[in-house]
Amino acid sequence: MKIRIAAAEDIPEIEELYRQLFAAMAEIQPEFIRPGSQDESFIRMNMESEEADILTAWEEEKMVGFLLVQQKSAPPYECFIPHRFACIMDFAVDEKHRGKGIGTSLIKEAEAWAVKRGLEYIELGVLAGNFSAEELYEKMGYRDTQKTMRHML
Repeated sequence: MKIRIAAAEDIPEIEELYRQLFAAMAEIQPEFIRPGSQDESFIRMNMESEEADILTAWEEEKMVGFLLVQQKSAPPYECFIPHRFACIMDFAVDEKHRGKGIGTSLIKEAEAWAVKRGLEYIELGVLAGNFSAEELYEKMGYRDTQKTMRHML
């Protein structure tokens, strides 16, 4: 398996993996998320940004995963200590290629990306109920720092 930064010609394969990601998210929280696709303009914007990259994983000539990582800063509130960090925004491994270490490799590459930029830490969000993702992240040393709660009216 090879990992490289996405190029414009990779957009159709990234779009397919986004469809898989959104379908999986819809299965976990169908009352809030529906299957769909990602706008090509969003993908291009992140590919062209100086503060983001889309890392892609390849087996032979097939893209088997991607990870969108962005550089962030702590919000400008007086109470927050200023930090520069990386955030894993979107992350998907082709459903036929899961369990092979591809996700672990993409996360490690995102961590290396953050280190090269002198960032202090990396964070991500995970849907409640996505137990396999939580297990992977915890195995790799990620810990809860915040929780989003919802109350239906």
